Amino acid sequence: MIQFTPQNFRLWSLMGINPSIWSVAFPQVLNPDTTSLLTADLGRYSGLMRTASKYPQIFYNVGIAEQNMVGIGAGLAMSGSDVYMTTYAPFMIYRCFDQFRHLIGNMNLNIKAIGSAAGFSAGKSGTSLLAISDIALARSVPNITVLQPADCTEAIKMMLAFKNYPKPVYMRFCGAVNIPVVYKQDYNFEIGKGIKLNNGEKIALIATGTNVVYNVLKACEKIKEKLGFLPLAVNIHTLKPIDETLIKELLLTCDKIFTFEEHNVIGGLASAVSEVKASLDNKGCEIIKIGVQDKLYNHGSREYIFTQTGLDIDSIVNKVIEVISR
Repeated sequence: MIQFTPQNFRLWSLMGINPSIWSVAFPQVLNPDTTSLLTADLGRYSGLMRTASKYPQIFYNVGIAEQNMVGIGAGLAMSGSDVYMTTYAPFMIYRCFDQFRHLIGNMNLNIKAIGSAAGFSAGKSGTSLLAISDIALARSVPNITVLQPADCTEAIKMMLAFKNYPKPVYMRFCGAVNIPVVYKQDYNFEIGKGIKLNNGEKIALIATGTNVVYNVLKACEKIKEKLGFLPLAVNIHTLKPIDETLIKELLLTCDKIFTFEEHNVIGGLASAVSEVKASLDNKGCEIIKIGVQDKLYNHGSREYIFTQTGLDIDSIVNKVIEVISR
């Protein structure tokens, strides 16, 4: 049984998301008789080798053949297996999109597709390895649930939630190790339900993803020091289905809403929130969208691209103050 304690939260943060979900959470959900685990030659990097050694009968390394991995996974799922597969996010979605769309989404198979190194994680390697529109593609596919954890604890809770969730899922996460801790105490996680992270008011800062949610929380504290009130910080870990009830509440009660994402603002969190706004008779408050502004940025570390896209703490603070002061 996993113990959700502050000490473990810090430990998982240091470990990183890959070891957390595969070494800590996955053994709690796998069934040696019905579970299948697939990777495209990333078993060691993804932290799968301990599980693969203990349960060799469930482990499939298909080599550097991501499209084949989805096809094999679909065949296993059609044979009654609970399928988990993982590779880098740009390969899982971009390279395999036709297979992902048809074999996972259209066929509504019980497959959990987990894309690592999403967003700007591989920023030093060039634009081909930046997964900055994968959420948009995944959200457009029928039957797919799209998830993104805020920290390692939430990633573990997501994996545990998969055990009784018989729908296809795309889970993406960014970063590697030393993921900042968002949750200091245990909490209730439910797919499709956003989470208010503080007791803020007036404006809402809605964020998704590792480092981004943390930066927004820290920015709220600095904004309070400068403006005299604490903005509301909200974590949206489920991009599809989006928590429409919560988003509508924020649209109708806040002066402004800011969205923050390590992704293109087209098709991601900003679009999902805007779609909810469009469904209202009273259109609600203004939405300010922070993230990839539909263009390419200079190569560099993840932190460097954060400064270019306005996702670092100081940029968040300055942007909010600028908009509020207009």
